[in-house]
Parts: sequence; C-alpha cells; structure tokens
Amino acid sequence: MNNISIYGITNKGKVREQNEDNFFINLPLSLMLVADGMGGHNSGELASSMAVKLTSEKFIYLLKNKIKPEIINKDYSINTNRLISSFDYANDMIFEKSQKFQDYSGMGTTLTGCFILDNFLSLVHIGDSRAYILRRNELMQLSEDDSFVMDQYRKGNITLEEVKKSSYRNVLTKALGVKRYNEYFVLEKKLEENDTILLATDGLTKMVEDDEIKEILKKEKNIEIASKKLLDTANERGGEDNITIIIAKVNQQKIIDRIKKLF
Repeated sequence: MNNISIYGITNKGKVREQNEDNFFINLPLSLMLVADGMGGHNSGELASSMAVKLTSEKFIYLLKNKIKPEIINKDYSINTNRLISSFDYANDMIFEKSQKFQDYSGMGTTLTGCFILDNFLSLVHIGDSRAYILRRNELMQLSEDDSFVMDQYRKGNITLEEVKKSSYRNVLTKALGVKRYNEYFVLEKKLEENDTILLATDGLTKMVEDDEIKEILKKEKNIEIASKKLLDTANERGGEDNITIIIAKVNQQKIIDRIKKLF
C-alpha cells in the first residue's frame, strides 16, 4: 500500500439546485477521480457519475488482472496507459448514451484522475477541473484547462486578469463524452515526501485564488480540515457552482479513510 492519506468532499454550493459533480477514491490503490458534469435535465450528473464509475472500474480491472491496453503510448508507463484506456472506455460509454437517448444529447463531463504507486504519479485530465501539487510550500498547477479563454491566454491573446473576468470562462474546448475520440492531458511525476496533491472542480478554483489555496494547504496540515476550509471559503465567496475537492498527502503516518459527500 502507498503511504498516502486521502480525503474527499463535495458540496452543491450556494446557487445550484443539484450537485453535478462526482468523485471517487480507492485508498489502497491511491486512485482518485473528480468530475464536473454538463448538460440539460439531469444529464450532467449522469455524465459525471458514469465517468468516475466506469473509469475506476475499468482501471481497477486492468490493474488487478495485469492487462495491457490494446493501444500503448510508449512515452508513458503501463499504469498511465491503463488510466488513459480507462478514460477512453468511459468516454465511449457516455458518448453512446448521449447518441441513443435524446434527453442526454450533448452531455459531457470534465474528468481529472490520479493514480499513485511507489510515489510515482500518473495524471490524466480533460476539461477544466484541476490538479495541483504543493511542494516545499509552493503551489503549482499540474493540469491544463481545456477552455476557450485559457487557450487564448496560452496563445498570448489575453491576460490572466482578462481570463478571470471573461464571460466565456465556462466554455470548454474538450470534455469527456462529447465526441467519439479525445486527446487528454497526460503527466507523470515522481513525488517527494510531504508533497500534497489537490484535485478540484471549478467550483473551488473560480471562487478561491491559487495564492489563497496555497496558504490554506500550507497552514492546515490535516487534510480533512484543509478540505473543509477550502470548501467553506468557496461558499463564503458565493458558492456559485458545485464544489468538489480531493486532497492526497504523501508519507503520512496516519492514513485517513473517510470520504464524505455533503449536500
């Protein structure tokens, strides 16, 4: 077992009538997923719940049975390839359902997933949920937002301040389940003692600045307290969207195996 503590929490926020976020944690495997659904009716919640359920089931099946995916990217480890393949599987299932049923047409979801083995991180990501690492009191975003405004920022067409104020901030350029094939952001990273990994939907990151997130993670060594503090801060700022947070910390003596879903 990895020597990692993990805690997850989700909340519908102050504005939305329902929670379309979903998350999954398998503590013994150090597998973590967060998803933020989109679509009319109840299809956003369905898309995100399908994403975390199908991806986790597929990955655990491949891992435990030592099965190699049919398609292998030689730039990445076998476990990272298994996670990519699991994303593809969930994408296919969500896309097929959206094509088959009119009520679910156009549904999709963000999905950010991490797997840690022997302090080696495999990260696969699509959408604008985020993965961060806090290392030696410095916070760095690991994932890249698949959004129109962040594409414009990366091209140098707008500033970061303009990104934050843009009315197009919620427009995604990629999401799971909206088309047959996807390209993902993929990252592998060796972790160090006391590294903290944060996965979060945009209900947190659009309400709380990165510097504030860093200060909370630095101050609150207990990841359960830190998670609740981040959630409370997002809600105090207006809670304009659903909020989901997973925090994982490397090399902690006490493993926290409590996951709460708050409404």
